[in-house]
Amino acid sequence: MIIKVSSDLKKQDIFANGVELASVMGKDRKNGKRVLTYSKDEEEYVCSFNNPVLMTDNYQISKLNPTLRDTLFSLYSSSSRIVEYDDVGVFSDPSHINVWCPSIDTILFAKALKDFLKNRHDFKKVVEIGCGSGYLSKYLLKKDKKIKFILINDINPYAIKCAMDNIKDSRALFYAGDGIKKIQGQKFDLIICNPPYVPRPKSIDDNPYEGIGLLNHIVHEGQKYLNPNGVIITNVSSLCWNTVFNKKPKMKIKLLKKMKVPLKVNNILNDKKWINYLRNKGLKKQYKKGYEYWQEINIIALENLYQ
Repeated sequence: MIIKVSSDLKKQDIFANGVELASVMGKDRKNGKRVLTYSKDEEEYVCSFNNPVLMTDNYQISKLNPTLRDTLFSLYSSSSRIVEYDDVGVFSDPSHINVWCPSIDTILFAKALKDFLKNRHDFKKVVEIGCGSGYLSKYLLKKDKKIKFILINDINPYAIKCAMDNIKDSRALFYAGDGIKKIQGQKFDLIICNPPYVPRPKSIDDNPYEGIGLLNHIVHEGQKYLNPNGVIITNVSSLCWNTVFNKKPKMKIKLLKKMKVPLKVNNILNDKKWINYLRNKGLKKQYKKGYEYWQEINIIALENLYQ
């Protein structure tokens, strides 16, 4: 399956490709003979969604006619997926264990980078902490040819495998492990990080959504990893905004993009203690567009103007 998001984020197009053409889309015969699969480059348009707030919106899918609905559920259950935005795409497959494909957060982050790069072309040394699929690093490398190198990091070695499978650029360096320890004593022009941002008591910051330890560190200590006029671009959810900014950062804050999206992580929604904790921090049940809980994601720039 291929998901293509328009450059203005107002449209999401869904395509079937490869083996799905034969197994889902009814193209299992050619010249009277059985066809089992097609090239991954062969694709067929299936449908579109306007103003997407999720990459997988089961509620919107459920409202479609039965055949189209069930076709999409089959495609979304595929073990492989490609996500494309602004002519940059990455794929994920079963070899990328516990690696999330790009989410709506990722695409909003890329849109923020796109607009930010219109006025800044002086980033030579770059690092991404918590790369996931590697989409944002790949996007930067394609859109900014002046970057000399980018250190691409994740604590999950399978995320690094996914990034390496998707990024074939000599400027890319890869490191699996603790990214903050890796960059100690180094200085960068740009740090990007789409970190975990859901607060949880006694959190373990080793998955894509739980805990705010990394976020707190880069917001309040990140300047020590930046060259003068260096920038950190990161994502702060409304779920943790007040906690993260209970004290003023030493860097200048600039809001780049924001979007209200459903909180759709089943492991959180099915944990009553966790949900109650978040409700005590201000999360409200507000049923709309098929979802009970909503958050605002904020892509911000932290600029090191004080060195």
